[in-house]
Amino acid sequence: MKDISQNDIQNNVPLVTRKDFQREILVGNSQIGGGIITIIAGPCTVESKTQIFKIAKAVKEAGATMLRGGVFKPLTFPYGDPLGRADADSNGPSRDRKEILSKKELFENAEKRLSYLKEAGEKYGLPVISEILYADSVKMMEKYVDMFQVGYRHMFNMDLIEALSKTEKPILLKRHYGESLRSLLGVAEHYEARGKHNFVFCERGVSVPHTHNVESRAIIDIQAIIALKEYAPSVPVIVDPSHATFKRSYVAGVSRAAIAAGADGLLIEVHPDPENAWVDPLMSLDFNSFAKLVKEIEEIAKILEKK
Repeated sequence: MKDISQNDIQNNVPLVTRKDFQREILVGNSQIGGGIITIIAGPCTVESKTQIFKIAKAVKEAGATMLRGGVFKPLTFPYGDPLGRADADSNGPSRDRKEILSKKELFENAEKRLSYLKEAGEKYGLPVISEILYADSVKMMEKYVDMFQVGYRHMFNMDLIEALSKTEKPILLKRHYGESLRSLLGVAEHYEARGKHNFVFCERGVSVPHTHNVESRAIIDIQAIIALKEYAPSVPVIVDPSHATFKRSYVAGVSRAAIAAGADGLLIEVHPDPENAWVDPLMSLDFNSFAKLVKEIEEIAKILEKK
């Protein structure tokens, strides 16, 4: 992959790499960056109203500043969509795993779950974030979310870039595990060129040919945190230790390392019963583990003179 050159800075990414630009990222009543550590926590998927309210209460009490929750799931395979009907209280997916939902059904279910997410966030004073998959869902989603998450699969989705550039809501932009920082800056420049400035980078790990574990999805690129601060100092950097490690016992250690390296916050999956989460049961933290981690992050923040 090509390194970021001086020519890139001058001609390809001159806006996102500005050194004197003041970028304010406000998500509801929460600020990202500016010496503040942001902890975004919640389930991979909003399974029910009962579930998301229970999680919102727990992560708020532990010290989280934002609530995450998925309503659209870009799964690797078409079968086994875990969401089913959007019930207020549910004990599991409510449809046959080989059934393919229509887009209309997907939107209806997503909007119901978004309403649960928004209601839980409002009750516990937590701005909410959820991943967007479809450009034509922006208008529907912006009624419920305070921030859009662009997953790694959609980093280069030009339809999303065009649609999200027109909304006032901030976005969290995840780097694809196979893409360079140069490519990430290029995508950010697409937003900048369209007048969209309130975005945040998310490092969720890179793919490597060999690791300590053949089942590892990715490895967090700690250097990327430092490099992004060098090339695009005005853009906050959030790290996702959950999806990178795909292993519960690794999440806390990688989280601590990320904050120590200069990350502005974390995106962490939390579930009341991780082993039985509908999606990604291997890396979600339970309430006690999450609360312990937040206390550890607070101590690291003090050393770095951050809030």
